[in-house]
Amino acid sequence: MLFVKEHIRKLRAYQPGLQPRDGERVIKLNTNENPYPPSPWVLESIRNEASEALRLYSDPRSRTLRQAAAALYGTSPEEVLCGNGSDEILGILLRTFTTRDDSIGYYVPSYSYYATLGSIHALRLEPTPVGDRPDHPPLPQDPGPAVFFLTNPNSPLGFSFRPEAVAKLAANLKGILVVDEAYADFARWNCLSLIREMPNVVVTRSLSKSYSLAGLRVGIALAQEPLIRQMDKVRDHYNINRIAQQAGSVALRDQKSFQENRRRVLRTRDRLFLGLRGLGLDPLPSEANFVFVRFPSPEAAASVHDGLFRQGILVRHFEQDGLVDGLRISVGTARETDRLLEALRGLL
Repeated sequence: MLFVKEHIRKLRAYQPGLQPRDGERVIKLNTNENPYPPSPWVLESIRNEASEALRLYSDPRSRTLRQAAAALYGTSPEEVLCGNGSDEILGILLRTFTTRDDSIGYYVPSYSYYATLGSIHALRLEPTPVGDRPDHPPLPQDPGPAVFFLTNPNSPLGFSFRPEAVAKLAANLKGILVVDEAYADFARWNCLSLIREMPNVVVTRSLSKSYSLAGLRVGIALAQEPLIRQMDKVRDHYNINRIAQQAGSVALRDQKSFQENRRRVLRTRDRLFLGLRGLGLDPLPSEANFVFVRFPSPEAAASVHDGLFRQGILVRHFEQDGLVDGLRISVGTARETDRLLEALRGLL
């Protein structure tokens, strides 16, 4: 321990959702994975890529993946950066735009990894309560954080901010605004257009949720070329493996499979929301692939979580203020949703 930095010794590591062991039969609704398989073309591309060529390094520039993302999102490849999941991109952002003792901002509640990542980099943390007006997000008290993270749609609550509200936030910040759009493909609107208008906006996307590629770890950042050029300097040079690059580019091109899976998730999300409300619970309207539902008390939420766990149904319970009385439930298949609602009916 003598060799470990003091701020690392004090760090409380990020806790991801429980991952069952291989072969363990559960209904997994706790980590917002897509319940449907990826594009069949993706699976074919993985089989083709798993060849003798694996002895060679991957393309350090991820050119095929960047070109596919640029074609889909209407940018140039020079305005795209690819990462080993969007979490790596968050780290690249801090390495590029912050130095020790700078501050980062973010709304609470939102993705708790921002605070962990800021602490790893010895940065000052400046959380801002998100409030209850997504059309009017509160401006940070200090407009000077080097980086401000905005989860849009918000996780774990599920609401999203309109682009005009995000533009106002960006205009009031002195530093970089990171619009973390891991769930944007399930929402009515997104903030991709802002990278054209605002030189301090970086939009991040993930192929884990809407493209069913959580196991491959593919993330994307989009911003004006000068920002991407600087971020590219600190990126690990072979950060995305050959299989992930190829599979990710194929997934982005197969928009037919993407849209089919998206429609299925949205239909089941509505079914889940109505089912929870029919049980007398208080689900929040969601723009993501999950629903956050509140219970009468923190004890009730914890009891239901444990009761579902005993029946092999995994959902997420957070212990943070403002969340402890609720559960975040990922959208599963129609059959999994029926099983969940039936189990809840019995527990309630």
